[in-house]
Amino acid sequence: MNIAVLSDIHGNHIALEECLDYLKDKDIDFYCFLGDYTGEFPGIEKTMKILYNLRKKKQCYFLRGNKENYQLDELGKAYPEWDDYPSTIGLLRYANQHLTKEDVEFFNSLPISMTVENEGFPDIVICHGSPRKVNENFAIHQQSLNEVVAETNADYIICGHTHSKMETLCGTTHIWNPGSVGVSIDSPYQYRFMILHGYDGAWTPEFIALEADIEYLLFELHKSGLFEVAPYWTRFTELLITDKNGEFTHGSMLSRAMEICYKENGECEWPKIPEECYAKVFEELLNFT
Repeated sequence: MNIAVLSDIHGNHIALEECLDYLKDKDIDFYCFLGDYTGEFPGIEKTMKILYNLRKKKQCYFLRGNKENYQLDELGKAYPEWDDYPSTIGLLRYANQHLTKEDVEFFNSLPISMTVENEGFPDIVICHGSPRKVNENFAIHQQSLNEVVAETNADYIICGHTHSKMETLCGTTHIWNPGSVGVSIDSPYQYRFMILHGYDGAWTPEFIALEADIEYLLFELHKSGLFEVAPYWTRFTELLITDKNGEFTHGSMLSRAMEICYKENGECEWPKIPEECYAKVFEELLNFT
């Protein structure tokens, strides 16, 4: 029994194609996708087409990530009062413009977690953030880790969302994260996913990292217009895949920008984070790297 587990594609159809091509001759019984199909890269239509085509040929399980929730909550719609904050809202708007009604209905049909059952093997709980919350980084916080393991009562939990490969043990529960297909923060930047091998009544993870075609990714980014749509967010994506050292994430950039915004203005309400705050964060990152 072999299960392919892929998470956090984030519109990177180039990475997704490479991962699925690698898996073609690996005797995969079924595929698990842990959510976040849209995000930092422009290949949203191609990503969704690849996934739809795959499910016609192979058994697939799909989960909903926080990126899908954003679209279901209509955060990518045209709110004129947000026009001055493109680095916060730009990619959500871009995704809204490149998703079809079918895509949104598909997202709405997806759970945030499920239990995968296979005769002769222990059940596997799969989720995006955690089994209880789509954007919870439960496995990196001991209290949350203990709570989720107790609530789930599973031998195996597989999560995504953090974009970083992880394997840990809490009591007798194995928790694994395959890393991110499209926006890995593990160093060096590569396309990351996992194969679960079932043997003798147990599961063993094989973590896969494929070399990324950085030039092709940058070409796609620049021709897409994302640098105009979400200026600093996309500059950070470029930095992430070309000169990253595993110290930063898009989330940490947002948090730092909000800190600066609050310090300078006495308040900071998402998504109203001025571009100059992102500019200062980006300057800090360049000095650090």
